[in-house]
Amino acid sequence: MTEPPRAPASVEQRVFWVSWLSYFSYYFTRSNFSVAKKPMQQELGLTKDQLNYIDLASLSAYCVGQFVHGALGDVLGPRRLVTLGMLASAALSVAFGLNSIISIFILLWALNGFVQATGWPGNGKLMASWFSARERGEKMGVWSTCYQAGGVAAKLLATALLVWGWRAALLGPALWVTVVALTFWLAVRDRPSELGYANPEIDAKLTDAQLHELRRAAWPVVLKNARVWCLGTTYFFMKMMRYAFIYWLPFYLYEAYHFDAAKAGYVSIAFDAGGIPLVVFAGFMADRLLGRRRIATAAFWCLALCGALGLYRVIGDEGLVWNIVGLSLIGGTLFAADSLVSGAASQDLGGPHAAALACGLVNGIGSIGGIVQGFFTVWISTEYGWDAMFQVFMLFAFLSALPLLPFLRVRPHST
Repeated sequence: MTEPPRAPASVEQRVFWVSWLSYFSYYFTRSNFSVAKKPMQQELGLTKDQLNYIDLASLSAYCVGQFVHGALGDVLGPRRLVTLGMLASAALSVAFGLNSIISIFILLWALNGFVQATGWPGNGKLMASWFSARERGEKMGVWSTCYQAGGVAAKLLATALLVWGWRAALLGPALWVTVVALTFWLAVRDRPSELGYANPEIDAKLTDAQLHELRRAAWPVVLKNARVWCLGTTYFFMKMMRYAFIYWLPFYLYEAYHFDAAKAGYVSIAFDAGGIPLVVFAGFMADRLLGRRRIATAAFWCLALCGALGLYRVIGDEGLVWNIVGLSLIGGTLFAADSLVSGAASQDLGGPHAAALACGLVNGIGSIGGIVQGFFTVWISTEYGWDAMFQVFMLFAFLSALPLLPFLRVRPHST
């Protein structure tokens, strides 16, 4: 019996870009709340603490969801997990936009956080199933632009919809997410062998029962690997910073620079947009320049982030253009490290049988940082001012590099 051929480039590209589009679209029903915060506060009389409770509920559920869906992603498969997650998120965004009661806001956005957590482990598993470790750094470098581009597009759409009120910023994006969810279901398969092609790292002749046994054997190995916990610790600090910017940057620009809601929304896009070119370069740097040493590359970008944060403290007050430049550099360096730690390095660790579990664990541990930042950001910014917040971020950027130091020479086994 002849070995099945590798999937044609056109099929691989279809899976790649539909996967990219799906995670890009998750942000349409995630980032829209950050843009709607100030108008919601003004119309409904919500306090900063109440807005933070909504964030906290979402982030807590998202954290739990990473662990749950990390395990489910290896069992259910990416196609079902991602499609169901996107459809549920769209429905919850609509319900949120039709509500006016703080307790219901908290409940709905908590549920949204839980189903939003299907996106990363589901798509991480999909990419690990379709592309080998040898090409994963560069592939994931390009793929990881989806969550910067998604953040930009989501904020642009939500900000534009503010013309019709904050509710429109919650209702409108849900339609797009629904369409993309259905597209994902129709266009994607969990692995190449489902279409008669060779799997990059799994024998296509293996039965479902054999794959199940391999998966069961891989899970304890991942859980006992010190590297997964070190990557998770790094991601804890990175998500403290990243989610502070995602959830509070428009609000910060409103308070610190007195931008109106629309201007703050548009300027905050610089943070996401800056990540796009540097994420692509980080993947190239890891695979081509540093011999697939993805952890070493991530450590470099963590330290570069420390410098970018310090630079912003100097140039942020020098005018709108310099503010945008500074935010772009912060976003670029942060997302460059982020994409490697949560993407290729985690997939390398999980391999073809436990990629979703590894991605879910690293992202789940990191998401604890996302939860903590809600309290931390409100406390520091209120008691000590926003500049103190940036000084703390510089410390976090330095600390995020430390757990990576023992693994600077590590590279994936697959060739």
